[in-house]
Amino acid sequence: SKTTFLRNKFSKFVEGGKLHFAIVQDIVPKGAFDDVLKTYTFDSVIHTSSPSTTDAKDIQKEMLDPAINGTISILESISTCAPTVKRVVITASIASIANISKGNWPGKVYTEQDWNPLTLEESLSNPLLGYVGSKLFAEKAAFDFVEKNKPHFSITTLCPPIILGPPEHEITSLKKITRSLEDIYDVFSGATEPRYSAWVWADVRDVARAHVAATDCPAAANQRYLISAGNYSPQYIADYIWKHYPERAIAKGIKKGNPGVLYPEEGVFAIDNSKSVKDLGMSYNDFDSMMKDTLKKFEELEAEGK
Repeated sequence: SKTTFLRNKFSKFVEGGKLHFAIVQDIVPKGAFDDVLKTYTFDSVIHTSSPSTTDAKDIQKEMLDPAINGTISILESISTCAPTVKRVVITASIASIANISKGNWPGKVYTEQDWNPLTLEESLSNPLLGYVGSKLFAEKAAFDFVEKNKPHFSITTLCPPIILGPPEHEITSLKKITRSLEDIYDVFSGATEPRYSAWVWADVRDVARAHVAATDCPAAANQRYLISAGNYSPQYIADYIWKHYPERAIAKGIKKGNPGVLYPEEGVFAIDNSKSVKDLGMSYNDFDSMMKDTLKKFEELEAEGK
């Protein structure tokens, strides 16, 4: 169980009675969260759960329904079982904001006012668009719930792009890490060249801070926020490694890609994170700091035989 790792990592909080665990086997059914919410008293709730898979056979059942109905389920349970909750923070995604059909869209600056125009029919066409649709329709369902039911709590949705940074969760093998970590480690290990990703990024620690800040920020009531440090290029991963780890780069035959060529000549879209800075007090980590800390963590895991 994942809770074993967490209980050990945060043992002083467990022993002090400040950290408890409960398992909800299926987040979709109505009332799925009732027992947990009745057992403990909460001031705020952070809802991070959403399915992500690249090989779904039934996109509606495996991706859309859990994301949308799971979000509605927890909001309904809070409405009926948790009268002390004042704020619900929901992890959404830039997938709800960016218009994928526009591609790199040079000159475009995305803000919280933008909504992905993806249709339900389009989201059912393949698992990638299924994931995009799951985030988009779940976020819309959350705001629709608040508009319709006027609950005793407000919500805040956070929309990060690809999340990078040093992992703190349990890793049993560097061959079994998240896709975003793979984007860095596969270059660091010499397995692949830098590969295209999303052009914008967020440090995992910044995303965590944004969730905490959103729990009690008055201005964040029923608002959405684009949580991102700005643009990045996968090419910079290789450039950084060759600059700071030249001996490793040579020894492992790390691919250089196209050194210094960070973006297409015509450019790529950008983001405006000023709302998160103003309301949530966000101050974003830079890419070099993220890379330094992440590669250090990878070296520690390698030394442990992971």
